Amino acid sequence: MSKKVGSFDVLRVMAERNMDIRLSTLDNVIEVRKVKAGTNVTIGVYGDVVGAFAVGKFCGGLLLADSEQFQAIKKELEDEKP
Repeated sequence: MSKKVGSFDVLRVMAERNMDIRLSTLDNVIEVRKVKAGTNVTIGVYGDVVGAFAVGKFCGGLLLADSEQFQAIKKELEDEKP
């Protein structure tokens, strides 16, 4: 039986192994749209947080990880003996 492995468990191992993880901070996120130079990304969030963003209550961003690497590490962690 596989053990339950969370996304942050997988990302921790990926970071320790210097694998492909990328972060776009909120102040750099614009929209998701293919453009000549790459991609633009917009993040939607639940609830009215405009005022909270304006006063700096939140920090965060868009976290991306290589899907093949992520799934391989997840399977590795799930298959570990407890």
